[in-house]
This record gives sequence, C-alpha cells and structure tokens, in this order.
Amino acid sequence: MGIFGDDKRQDEQIAALEEHVRALTETVLANQTDIATLGIALFELKAQVDEKVSAADVDPTLVKLNDDLASARVELAKAEAATAESWTTLQKGVTSSFETLRTSVRQAYDQLKKS
Repeated sequence: MGIFGDDKRQDEQIAALEEHVRALTETVLANQTDIATLGIALFELKAQVDEKVSAADVDPTLVKLNDDLASARVELAKAEAATAESWTTLQKGVTSSFETLRTSVRQAYDQLKKS
C-alpha cells in the first residue's frame, strides 16, 4: 500500500516528480553548454583584444575547448533522449563530460593568464 493508501496516485506523483527532475536536469545541462560557449567566445575576444597573447598560443587551446564542447553537446543530446531505465547511468556520463569541459576551460584560462 502506498503512502497515501492509493498506489496509483503515489505512482503518478513519483512519475511526475521524475519527469520534473529530468526537465530541470536538461535545463541545467543546456545552461552549462551555453556558459561554456560564452567562455570560449570570451577567450576568442580576449585573444583579439589583448596584444600580449599571440594567436598561436590561443588557437590550440580553443580547438580543444571546441572539441570538448562538441562532446558535451553530444552527451546532452543523449540525455534528452534517455529512457527512464538508463537515465541515471547516462546522467553520470553527462556530468563527467561537463566536468572534463569545465577542467579544460580552467586550464585554458590559466594558460592565458600566464601569457
């Protein structure tokens, strides 16, 4: 017997909560992708404005960041299409992908600061 004495109602509420959490997670992941895109654009702008940084120093870093961003977008697309059974496993992969992207952005920023 469910919490409310009505298994069907409990199942419906749990399903609604799961759907809400998935939607929120997809929104957060989309926001992370947008933030990473903005970060890359800022690096490109900084490279154009700051004469101390040569294009040769920045270009390889931007290529790697763009590759990481592309990978993160692929993982995001998978997350949006995930079924309930594999959602938790897939979410771990998406989180790992964004952590890799976040690390790459930090490393690129540190590299630019040293220049």
